[in-house]
Amino acid sequence: MKESKLATKVMIAILCLGVGVYLAVYFVRGWKEDLATTRAYSFSLDMGAEAAGILVRTEIPLAGSGGYVDQILAEGAKAAAGDPVALLYSDPSALTTRQSIRSLEAEIQQLQYALNSGTQNTDAARLDAQVINSIVALRSLAARGDLTTLEDSALNLRAMVFKRDYTYGDTNAAGQLSQLIADKQSQLAELNRSLNQVSTTVYAPVSGVYSAGADGWEGVATPAMLDGLTAAGLEDLLHQQHSPDPGAVGKLITGSTWYFAALLDGTDTGLQSGRQYILSFSGDYYGQVEMTLDRIALEGEQTLAVFSCRSQLADTAMLRIQTVDVIVRQIDGIRIPRKALRVVTEEAAGEDGSAGTVNRYGVFTVVSSQAEWQEVEVLYTGDSYYLVRPVKQDAAKRLRAGDEVILNSSGIYNGKVVR
Repeated sequence: MKESKLATKVMIAILCLGVGVYLAVYFVRGWKEDLATTRAYSFSLDMGAEAAGILVRTEIPLAGSGGYVDQILAEGAKAAAGDPVALLYSDPSALTTRQSIRSLEAEIQQLQYALNSGTQNTDAARLDAQVINSIVALRSLAARGDLTTLEDSALNLRAMVFKRDYTYGDTNAAGQLSQLIADKQSQLAELNRSLNQVSTTVYAPVSGVYSAGADGWEGVATPAMLDGLTAAGLEDLLHQQHSPDPGAVGKLITGSTWYFAALLDGTDTGLQSGRQYILSFSGDYYGQVEMTLDRIALEGEQTLAVFSCRSQLADTAMLRIQTVDVIVRQIDGIRIPRKALRVVTEEAAGEDGSAGTVNRYGVFTVVSSQAEWQEVEVLYTGDSYYLVRPVKQDAAKRLRAGDEVILNSSGIYNGKVVR
């Protein structure tokens, strides 16, 4: 009986000890702070001001006699004097004929490629793989219902098959291919004859860059007006509306330099004449253009800035009135959350020997399993982040983009084991 009571007491004691250990571990884990980290990354911040403005170029509108227009040159393509730039059709069915001509030209080109390449030594195994890949790609397009490149894919497969037949010794393949090309060329000649009867060609009177975007501003927004332009004059110009000539089939940009006259609010813009700035477009055209500030004029509470550029003319040929960001400067650094930045206050002696304090800024990064202090300089303060850079940018141990930075950890210090 006594042994039974003793065993019971021992079991109860062991059970109580187990419960106590469990509760102790539970509370320790509850009080222990979880390590929160994130990745630092490179970031470029554009500092500038928003401006409304107008693109100014030397332009000649191209007049037509009405009808249905078909562009010969692509948007932004260069044209020499006398080059055909567009076709005018009196019959709407001519547009369909023109599309058939383009398809035939592409098909003949690919068939000629197959014929010419068939006379060269070709790896048969690789050619078989290309044929299979073409079939798979064609099947994938048909399954997705994507018809945008279906015709080109079918033509490519046909060219591959002819080339394969020739490679494997089918002597009739070359003859069949030559006959097919001749038939296609005959069809092309017939379509061209029918098209010439209902079409009129528009030629470039001078050399320049072709654009289909005639907007009626060609004789208004000219470089000659920029010298006498004021902020008030530009503001009035931005509210004007001009309609293109109904018979215009496009325009030619004859000058190699184009301009952007911008209107900025305020007079303390930090802009300096003669310097280069980046204009960031984000409306009809999304991109950045580096331009030179030719002229700046302060008027009341507004600033007129005239920029010039000799590049990216083709990209901006259809733009006119735009809102841009004039980037005065760019700040490049490493972006970290606000929680990651730490401030260490230290005692320091002044130049006169008096005691004082100095603040050092830094972050803790996780290296292996330890926390490592990285001193940084704050470049910019955002709503939820800081833009920083290492104080010693050539040091072996410094903050780098991609480092894992610690957000919250109580009692953190350099060298502390955090994992």
